[in-house]
Amino acid sequence: MEEPPANPLAVTDTTPILQPDTLVVKESTVMPGSNSDSILLQPILFTPEEASDYLMLLMENDSLWAEGKDTLQRSLSHLLYQYQEPTDSIRSRLMEYDYDSIHIENRILTRYDTVPVRWLNDSTFIADTIPLAKEPFFQKKTIFINAIDTAALQGMDTLPLIRDILDSIELTQDTIIETFIDTTYLQSHNLILHQFLEQQIIPPFVPPGKNKTARFFRDSTHIVITERTPAKVATQPSPFFVVPHENMPDSLKQAVGTLLNHTYKRDSVLVYITDVRGQRMPFWLSAEKDEVYRYWVKNNNNDSITLWIGNPSKFDVSLTLEENVNVERMRKKMVQDFPVTSRQPQTNLLNLKPLEEIPVYWDYAFSSAFILNQTFLSNWSKGGENSLSSMLDIQAKAEYNNKAAKTQWSNNGRLRYGTIITEEHGFRSNTDMLEFNSKFNKELRPKMDFSSVFYMKTQVARGYNFPNDSVVISRFLNPATLTIGTGIEYEPFKKTKLNLSPLSYKNTFALDTANIDQTAHGIDPDKRARQEMGGQLVINSTVSILEDMNISNNIRLFSNYLEKPQNVDVDWELGIEKQISWFFMIRLNLHMIYDDDIKFPVLDENDEPVILPDGTEKKSPKLQFKQYLGLTLSFKL
Repeated sequence: MEEPPANPLAVTDTTPILQPDTLVVKESTVMPGSNSDSILLQPILFTPEEASDYLMLLMENDSLWAEGKDTLQRSLSHLLYQYQEPTDSIRSRLMEYDYDSIHIENRILTRYDTVPVRWLNDSTFIADTIPLAKEPFFQKKTIFINAIDTAALQGMDTLPLIRDILDSIELTQDTIIETFIDTTYLQSHNLILHQFLEQQIIPPFVPPGKNKTARFFRDSTHIVITERTPAKVATQPSPFFVVPHENMPDSLKQAVGTLLNHTYKRDSVLVYITDVRGQRMPFWLSAEKDEVYRYWVKNNNNDSITLWIGNPSKFDVSLTLEENVNVERMRKKMVQDFPVTSRQPQTNLLNLKPLEEIPVYWDYAFSSAFILNQTFLSNWSKGGENSLSSMLDIQAKAEYNNKAAKTQWSNNGRLRYGTIITEEHGFRSNTDMLEFNSKFNKELRPKMDFSSVFYMKTQVARGYNFPNDSVVISRFLNPATLTIGTGIEYEPFKKTKLNLSPLSYKNTFALDTANIDQTAHGIDPDKRARQEMGGQLVINSTVSILEDMNISNNIRLFSNYLEKPQNVDVDWELGIEKQISWFFMIRLNLHMIYDDDIKFPVLDENDEPVILPDGTEKKSPKLQFKQYLGLTLSFKL
């Protein structure tokens, strides 16, 4: 039996370094004079180098880890990296590196790639890059038998000798074996048959239009693909070979500086401030912390002085003593030692100036709505086609209200644009409207104002008379309508206004009459604008009939005093909205327009235009109607 060591508690530095198939275990020592069950476990001690080697072997042995790196594995990898080189050393080396020393020049890089080939015959080959389970050939056997037609020998029975000779002749056969390339098998493996004819590879081994060429080895067992590409190469000495662009060194310098600055600001140091009683206060040292904290410094007598602790930079701490601090200890005094002073309080009230309300003159509002409708049909017996339509409706408002001057100036604009995509007609627009409305009111009496209005309406995109999409019939400011009027505005109910402008001017114009047919918009053939003098009535109302359900009604009527005043132009838009969630609502919009100056062709029962005796088409004004219903994504400010 071996003798125990002189000092059984001594640590023997024999901890083995972990090998790929070994484990680190704790050593045990039997105490002298004790039972064999009394075992003293010795601690495992590592030097920093041994700990690094041990963790490195753990990290490199993939069989020890489950699939996917977890938090422990990533943390150990980061710890090893920090041990090998501190972050401060990396920061110093990156900051001292001369990024301007990277010089770039333009070169042509040549790359080679070798592809083995397999010849199937004298002129046909394939790329031998995929192992095949069988040979890419199949054989066809053809057997030819030489036979004598005995029917042609009739009448020879009288010649026994000839008959015996024919019976002695044996039948013979020939076999022809043909070998064919199994093209179907090769196509199933995406292998292309190439032929080498007249010093050319057909089809080309390299797609045309690229900076690549292909040529055979001398023994024709391989094809060498050569690619020459222009590149920007860093001159030596440089850690780079090919760089993406000439500004790469500046971008690299900026990116390194950004990350170094980020890590400098992100990493913080936690320190603790401890008083004489052992109470600890945590304090973080960071790079962007400008707050100061109050801390009471106390002595053994529990006297305290206030200190303000700040962190002006990442590695600096500032201490500021509280101003006007007096330290006094409590002591006992007799009652008669306290002076008693009586004082008559002042009871006079001070004059206070009332606060003046700061008026807010301007009020702004913005709302947007997006509607998307989709129809999909498959084997639908009733007919139809797949379609996808969308519409964007944007409204903005700016209102000036001066209660002291009893004036109000309202401005609002609206853009509504919609598109539709169908299988038959493709992409086209189905809604396009841009309008601006400005109104200035001066209060005459309650609910009645003197009002001046300005209204303009046009569109933003080109319009076509589908299915004819080759001739433009409208576009921005072609046509456009401008209306100016002066009159009275009356508000009989809340959210209901009637604006009557008996003196109004309406101008409908088209700037590009060379490409736009202005007659389709009520303008005479030899003019660019139609000017009308008349009266205008605008009715705006909003009604809430149910919770989160509003009905808006906007009617604009105009009568031309100088020509057919009884024919009133009508522009009526009715909207119904029901809020169903925070962002979504169901919206129904009806828009009707009647303008006696805008005329449409009159069609007969065969949907053919009616021709007048002078050879022109018969036209008459018609009611224009547009309706849409959809789920709307709305946003308001």
